[in-house]
Amino acid sequence: MRKKWMRAVVIAVASVVIVLGLVFAVTMRSGEPESTQSLSALQPAWTTPRTPSYSTAAPLPTTRPTLTVDSGCRLGQGPATLDPVPEATTRRVNAAWDRVERWLKAKAPATAATLRPPATIARITEAQRQSGVAFPAELVASLLRHDGVSDTSESFDLPPFHQPASAETVEREAKVMCEVLTSSGLDGNVGSWWHGRFVPIAVDGGGNGLFLDQRTGTGRLGEWDHEGSVSSGRWPPTLTELLEQTATALETGGPVIDGYRPVVTEKRALDWDIPR
Repeated sequence: MRKKWMRAVVIAVASVVIVLGLVFAVTMRSGEPESTQSLSALQPAWTTPRTPSYSTAAPLPTTRPTLTVDSGCRLGQGPATLDPVPEATTRRVNAAWDRVERWLKAKAPATAATLRPPATIARITEAQRQSGVAFPAELVASLLRHDGVSDTSESFDLPPFHQPASAETVEREAKVMCEVLTSSGLDGNVGSWWHGRFVPIAVDGGGNGLFLDQRTGTGRLGEWDHEGSVSSGRWPPTLTELLEQTATALETGGPVIDGYRPVVTEKRALDWDIPR
């Protein structure tokens, strides 16, 4: 599925839902006056005032549920310094990015131009502190290579439709997800919908994305669906492996992640084609 086509489908579906909702609302409202008029026409005029009635129903609760389990959210309380990145991790991440960049420059220069310059150590450190969780070494290595991508229609996506997050985006998404999690007050959402020790690393523009699970410090790669739950079954264990698999898919023509294959658009940009 192409990015533009997929976004068009989302917009179309949303439009249908809105139209159906409006039709329903209009139908309900237009039906009320007729029913009211026909009933009132059959009833005699009142000669004495009716006794007012008062509802005895209990008032609606004014308090919201509160989490009784630890959400893991420690916004603004993350480590104030970055852990050293092992040289082996840096070499492997950079080698994967080398392969991706080489292919993009040769085949999809419009997408190559969307790769942003490296983030600074200071910016990554602040994002870690604000997010409230230690960043995995491979994420730091990747941010030191590219601070995410520019958000355009030709931007680089990890397959199939996830833009690598900048340090700023990591921080913002972590805050938003934790705020929604804690405000929901539902214990069952902790760990199944989001957890404060998840580190967002890529977003799809629709409220979903990829994260590294730091609950045990392993940084297991997974994805979240803002309307559903988190999962990791179809993803490689690490960000580094996802970068390497992406590079291989570009060099060989795929497939990767559920069978998606890279294609080059007329604008000489990278897109991921839906499996046939």
